[in-house]
Amino acid sequence: MASVPTRNHSALVYGLTAVIAVFLGFAPTNVAVGVCGLLIALLGIPHGSLDLHLMSTRAQRLRELGIYLVCIALVLVVWLMQPTLMLTLFLINSAWHFGDCDISTNHRLRPLLALTYGAAVLLLLIDLKDPTIGIILQTLLGYPVDASMISYYSMLRILAAVLVFGTPMVHSQVPRGNLLLRGLLILGVAMLAPSLIAFTWYFVVMHSWTSMNALRHYIDTTNPWSWRMLIIAAAPLSLLTFIGIGIGPLVFPHVNILAMLFIALSALTVPHSRLFHRVYAGDS
Repeated sequence: MASVPTRNHSALVYGLTAVIAVFLGFAPTNVAVGVCGLLIALLGIPHGSLDLHLMSTRAQRLRELGIYLVCIALVLVVWLMQPTLMLTLFLINSAWHFGDCDISTNHRLRPLLALTYGAAVLLLLIDLKDPTIGIILQTLLGYPVDASMISYYSMLRILAAVLVFGTPMVHSQVPRGNLLLRGLLILGVAMLAPSLIAFTWYFVVMHSWTSMNALRHYIDTTNPWSWRMLIIAAAPLSLLTFIGIGIGPLVFPHVNILAMLFIALSALTVPHSRLFHRVYAGDS
């Protein structure tokens, strides 16, 4: 049997995992939540634990590690003092980071396109009317979030769907067929799977797996790293993050383990998105 061309590997992974995500939506809620948490822990967090390997010298790594620790400390402090503000900043930064990674263009409006696309993806994937999302937000914020308070909420999600298809097309360097397939998969999973599963699929597969797969070649263009090398390289910072999550309830006693994962992600996303943009995405 002929091997599948390398350029089609990503499309196969996206498609197969999208189908799995939709079927996972039929599983009991506690099972689905457990699978989502496990996937975020095993792929979502480690993909940001490779950042220091993008630095070429020990001095650069030490400098970036210091910046990481300061950023993480500031994020945790803001979570403690102003959770609503921190959640807002986390969502804005996540939207920018997702768009920064997915929008492939040198157009002068790229920053705006990236933020618009990332925000549209989040709005499409995260339905505030989903009970599980409501529980997570209430745990993080300390009060319930009522989606009915947002005027024309359903219309906003329709607009988000249009932007998910349209924004990447602006002066894109990627074939339009690939962009269309990507948009269809995101829309399909968002509409057919519960929000937590839909977000986990996008974050773990379309973002984290794609980033790690690209980093294998970026770190060493001559001899790309194997997945085993990536896992070993990501292990130290990943373990430190897991330890932090483990002791997190001492600082955030009202937060469950799933919400704690999102707090950890928010703490890592700020320095990660900064470094990723400057060193990796900035090269596109």
